[in-house]
Amino acid sequence: MSTAPLPRLDRDLLPPDVAPLGRKDPESVGPYRMLGRIARDATGKAMLGVAPDGSTVVVRVVLAEVADATNVRARLTAEVGRLVRGRAVCAPRYRGSDVQAARPWLATEYVPGPTLAEHVAEHGPLRGNVLTALAAGLAEALSSWHALDGAHLGLNPAKVVLSPQGPKVLDFGLARAVGKVIGDRRWAAPEQRGDGTEPTGHADVFAWGNLVRFAATGWEPSGDTVAEPDLGDVPESLAPLIREALREEPGERPTAPHLLRELTGRSEGDLGAAVSELLTETWTGVTVPEPRRVRGSRTPVLVGTTAGVLAAALLSGWLMWDPGAEVDDAAAGGSADSADPTSADEDGPEDSEGATESSEDEPTGPTIDESPEDADAVAAEAKELALEAGSFTAYEHNYHSHPGDTLAHHYVQTQEPVPALLLDIHMITGGLMAIGPDLEEVVYFDNTPLHPEEVPEREYYRDEEQQRSSYGHPRERWEGTLDSVFAYLDPVDATYAGTGTAPTEYLPAEVLGDGALTERTGHRYTATYIEEDHGEHGDVEAVLEFWVDEDGYPLYFDQNVALDGEDPDTGLPNESGYRVEFAHFDESVDLHVPAEDEILPERPGF
Repeated sequence: MSTAPLPRLDRDLLPPDVAPLGRKDPESVGPYRMLGRIARDATGKAMLGVAPDGSTVVVRVVLAEVADATNVRARLTAEVGRLVRGRAVCAPRYRGSDVQAARPWLATEYVPGPTLAEHVAEHGPLRGNVLTALAAGLAEALSSWHALDGAHLGLNPAKVVLSPQGPKVLDFGLARAVGKVIGDRRWAAPEQRGDGTEPTGHADVFAWGNLVRFAATGWEPSGDTVAEPDLGDVPESLAPLIREALREEPGERPTAPHLLRELTGRSEGDLGAAVSELLTETWTGVTVPEPRRVRGSRTPVLVGTTAGVLAAALLSGWLMWDPGAEVDDAAAGGSADSADPTSADEDGPEDSEGATESSEDEPTGPTIDESPEDADAVAAEAKELALEAGSFTAYEHNYHSHPGDTLAHHYVQTQEPVPALLLDIHMITGGLMAIGPDLEEVVYFDNTPLHPEEVPEREYYRDEEQQRSSYGHPRERWEGTLDSVFAYLDPVDATYAGTGTAPTEYLPAEVLGDGALTERTGHRYTATYIEEDHGEHGDVEAVLEFWVDEDGYPLYFDQNVALDGEDPDTGLPNESGYRVEFAHFDESVDLHVPAEDEILPERPGF
């Protein structure tokens, strides 16, 4: 088990799973200065921040509309009380909160390392003592939380980080506070998908069974409950506990303390210390990915070497009552950090939402405002903004002689009612949609009608036999589209051509929405160059046109190549090209996300 210090982080140097701050992300939350965005889901955002003492934190910011629902703030206050009192070995420590803010937030220590999902995807299932240590660590975290009359209710592999010190369970209290499952519902216990009965810690034990089975086999749950679950390569030492944990009736499952006693071989004494000893002896092979450089011109915010000591110290304590904790003060806005009372002034004036303005040595606006003639910097920022946008629509198509006569791809991403990304492949009159906080569930659909001037009706289905798996994942295809656009722009010397109205030539009705896209103003860049060895045509002249909007997001891209001869149907000169039209970045997007009962088990008619 490693106790090495955390790497030094700033806004230019972030862990691989942390995105740079977006334009709508706060500069600071409470006493914490934000460095980047970790995740976004239906409840809000998880942000990486730095405390006044230099240590890193994760700040969960809850959407105002979620927080203002009935009893949510009261439940958040109760969950913060548990976090304040908690000292689990295998959960991050509480750092601060303000549940009365317009957008409530709570902060815990930042735990570096891959999630269980990422580790299994990259390295395969866990084996031997490391697997046993994971099972014990998860049971310890749950047992500690349940002792405070809490329940996680949102466990899945994305909520477990494999740190160098051991497994850490994230987001305790959040699902119960907001009153719904956060993430992939396949991991939820049967009672969480049932008649509205309030789930308890028994649901966490069911999730524990699925998590340990996943860690041992790489198998994800189907969402169905079976009497005899297939355990595959789960070792015999763990199989009986997993079978008991996956029983359909909550009362027939073991408790988390029972799991912990069985896994540590102790029936009394300090079981938290027993888990710490087990991790010290057996937890190996887990490393923290190196941070990567993401952007320049930001003031470094360094993490002190004491952070490693804090992370190591976490392993020394069992979740216990803290008689010195003022629960009411913490829930109302208190912090476990010793904040410098002048830090808010140094960071800039605070607005009504708790976010502060940028300091003077940071960029005050998009590159397009400050240096529109710098085409390379504008293009780089446009790609970054497109990649980190939470919602958008886009229409990509190759064409010959006129747009729309060859393969077209239509993308729509939304965050509401749940995160989803649609890829509509018009030539096959259908496509696929990724659904969930991590876009982990993929369903397929067929379209009727095909005509681009009409919004299609769709039939959704699963593809258990992977007949359409060659389409790939919608997010990978979207990132590939952006790579294609900016690969064209990268080697050419584009010229800034001023402002104007961007073309809108072939956007289908589902992209146009209310029609407000017909006159889009922006900044235009052009380039003319010789494309060598263009198939049978040899060297040809190519023209690039690229537009960005006033905020720096991409609007329009076209690469056009003039060919010999005329098109026999139109009499116009032959040409071919590649075009992408963008819209609705980080705006409300109307996309129907199918409910479970709308998704057929297989493709209709096949």
